[in-house]
Amino acid sequence: MDVRPDPETSLAQPCIADTSLLSNFVHTGYAYLLHRLLPEPVLLSPTVLDPAEVLLPRPYTQALRSEFLRPLHMASLPGYEDYQAVAPLIQGFALGSGHLWRPVELTSQEAALAYELSEKRAWDRCRDSPGRYRRRRVGPGEAEAAAVAVCRGWTLLADDQAIIDLLRCLYPQVPVVRTCALLQAAARSGHVPCMEAAHLFNEVLPGRGFYVRKGEQVLRLRCSPPRCAWEGPS
Repeated sequence: MDVRPDPETSLAQPCIADTSLLSNFVHTGYAYLLHRLLPEPVLLSPTVLDPAEVLLPRPYTQALRSEFLRPLHMASLPGYEDYQAVAPLIQGFALGSGHLWRPVELTSQEAALAYELSEKRAWDRCRDSPGRYRRRRVGPGEAEAAAVAVCRGWTLLADDQAIIDLLRCLYPQVPVVRTCALLQAAARSGHVPCMEAAHLFNEVLPGRGFYVRKGEQVLRLRCSPPRCAWEGPS
């Protein structure tokens, strides 16, 4: 089971997000839900969104450090025209620094931990832990966000199974909230109709290549009451 106390409790403290989860909300036009659910702007590390790159001249003709902004560069490349549809949403969110999001500078301790979490040898520490852990790559954005969450006692907003499993093994005290749990909380709070949230999670996001699986089971958002449920053969 994932490290996740009641989502509403976890969301009451500072929350730092990785790129994948942030993109789920911004690319679909639902970034406002993060603003309504969290007590302060969502926090982002430099690899996820670097403030220095937000105001670069358009078009973005160079590769970017910020994972969240990279679709703006790719949208100008042949074969990636689909990114043009989400480019205005990405730019609009990025320009909302201080209101929609807030940058976080890593301390030297956090940077060292982020590097450690991104290395495969981090999984060596899980050898004697209960449960089975499969070595998987942890990206730099997830590693930075997780390192900050560990060091500052914040909540991590992420869906990447590798970083969730690694934290479950090494730092089980860190709360992790996934996209589904965020939408569940939004529906329970009346920020969005549950059927709309369920359509987003069950239909729209899978159409964009995002889904959550556990073996043959798939995570779904259901209503009456709003809840995240694993469905399929156990």
